[in-house]
Amino acid sequence: MKIRVKEHVARHRPWDVVRFVSHLPSFARLFLRLLADRRVSMMPKLLLIGAAVYAVSPLDFLPDLMPLLGQVDDLSIFVLACRSFIQLCPRPVIDEHVREIDQSGEWSPLGN
Repeated sequence: MKIRVKEHVARHRPWDVVRFVSHLPSFARLFLRLLADRRVSMMPKLLLIGAAVYAVSPLDFLPDLMPLLGQVDDLSIFVLACRSFIQLCPRPVIDEHVREIDQSGEWSPLGN
């Protein structure tokens, strides 16, 4: 078990979190562009919008009154929906928008 944890930590270095947070504005621009793009089907768009509505909705699996747990379930569902949204969008459309957002070529929302 300890070996698996060490391997996981080695793959996900702490500075990756800092780099991810620094790219949050780029993710927001990408999501907005993909939501507005007609080449992206309705299903991924509804998934992302539904998760955002759930995150701000007073109806929850775990009530927000429970300290920490109430917010963690909202955040977990939203993050999972964001990942699924990116995976369900056509790759060429994503690549096109990423090139327009980040001309340096250093950022990739797919981790490549």
